[in-house]
Amino acid sequence: MDIASIITPNFNRADVIKETAASIFSQTNPNWEWVVVDDGSTDESLRVLEEFAASDSRVKVFQRTRLPKGAAACRNIAIENSSGNYLVFLDSDDILASFCIEQRLKAAKENPECDFLIFPMLMFKKELTDTALLWNIENDTDDFTRTMLGDPICQGTGTIWKKQSFIDIGLWDESLLLWQDVELHLRTFLSNLKYKKLLNYPPDTFIRLSEVSLSRTGFNTLPKFQSRVKVYTDTLSLAARNDVFDKYKNGLSHMGFDLVCSAIHNNHFSEADRLLGLNHNYALFDDAMLKKLKKYYWAKKTKMYKLPILKKLALRPVSKYFQDYQITLNKVKYKEHIKL
Repeated sequence: MDIASIITPNFNRADVIKETAASIFSQTNPNWEWVVVDDGSTDESLRVLEEFAASDSRVKVFQRTRLPKGAAACRNIAIENSSGNYLVFLDSDDILASFCIEQRLKAAKENPECDFLIFPMLMFKKELTDTALLWNIENDTDDFTRTMLGDPICQGTGTIWKKQSFIDIGLWDESLLLWQDVELHLRTFLSNLKYKKLLNYPPDTFIRLSEVSLSRTGFNTLPKFQSRVKVYTDTLSLAARNDVFDKYKNGLSHMGFDLVCSAIHNNHFSEADRLLGLNHNYALFDDAMLKKLKKYYWAKKTKMYKLPILKKLALRPVSKYFQDYQITLNKVKYKEHIKL
């Protein structure tokens, strides 16, 4: 019998964890277990979770007892303590539609050749139907490049994985302070794993658009920026090793340009130097791009951009180039009846 292990990291989510739990307990397919790892909460959420575990043997609650702190480590610990043959990742503030596990296990059975499957998700703020925005839709761009362009086809909650396949791919990268989902999917798309997108299925997960995000708080601080750079440099190396660098150069160049601009804007000049240095090995930027980046770097580091004429000369070209390089995220209204 197939069992889905629902994997959840928790940190101070007492305000919403009961909603998440209610959505799990309402699943039409009972073949699930909920494995939660608490990351040192100081609110009542751990007590609430332990009460759920006492009342339902399918709920397993653990506390993180090793370093590093963070959602990625908690997810890996949960996987280590799971007994299902499939994995579904669910953050502690998100919601499953009542048919989620039924739909995903059925699809997994119908696609036994796949290591993982991707499902559509809806975003919400307070009420499940208040935005009716799809996380994403299909387009003509390949999934790796979309992720590099900042338009990922899904995030971690939108998948069901064969447990062994997820272990084989290397689990979550615990060293990252953010972009864990981005890194996972970039690594996955560069692997030989088989997957299928089932975006014609009804959305079965609701992703909360929170004004307070643990991962995005202090997004541009140096440690979190360095995590983003690590994701990028690791991806460059993997693409080169797998001999697909030229195939994906457009996306790799875009993310590099984005990161260099962000490094300069936030005065992380050593990181900007490191990123610009990658151009010698990978030829990421054409001459026009490189010239604009160097002008921006000089203007910011010398603070000469404060003079109006220099601001126009040094900053505007980069701003325009960057605006031209952006894409519109494919977040669209879901027009069908929303199933709960």
